[in-house]
Amino acid sequence: MSALALRQTATTPMRTICARSAVRPALRAPARKMTVRASAEPAEPVTSGPMDASIAKAKAVAEETLTWIQAKWEATEASEKPAVVAILAGVVLAQVAVGATIDAVDRIPLLNTLLELVGLAATAAFIFKLSTDPAERDEVKGAVTGFLSKITGDQK
Repeated sequence: MSALALRQTATTPMRTICARSAVRPALRAPARKMTVRASAEPAEPVTSGPMDASIAKAKAVAEETLTWIQAKWEATEASEKPAVVAILAGVVLAQVAVGATIDAVDRIPLLNTLLELVGLAATAAFIFKLSTDPAERDEVKGAVTGFLSKITGDQK
């Protein structure tokens, strides 16, 4: 396009047709000038907040975990290292396969809802059995109190 054609298209108002079939010029938004100011210093002083503390804590935990893994790796005999790598690769592959299978089953329209109902029914039957049978109730109560005493350190 020539410069004259560009100038004519820029100066002629745009026309729109409304519901009444009347032709009206379209309103144009005024052009704004934007000023960008750049400086080497930040506009506001950076303060450490709770995010910085949690990031520092996460970094500390990550470093501690990395040193633990390195110590375990160095303690592993050279003949066992390929087996460790193979087992870890197998675990990762199994996780991917299980995730893909669950995702595929989840996309089947009625099977998804049916499996949720089966899980709900099995949970309800388990709770009913535990709450109505006194022997089962005492066994679960003993297991829970034993577990809680191990966690809290109260040996009775």
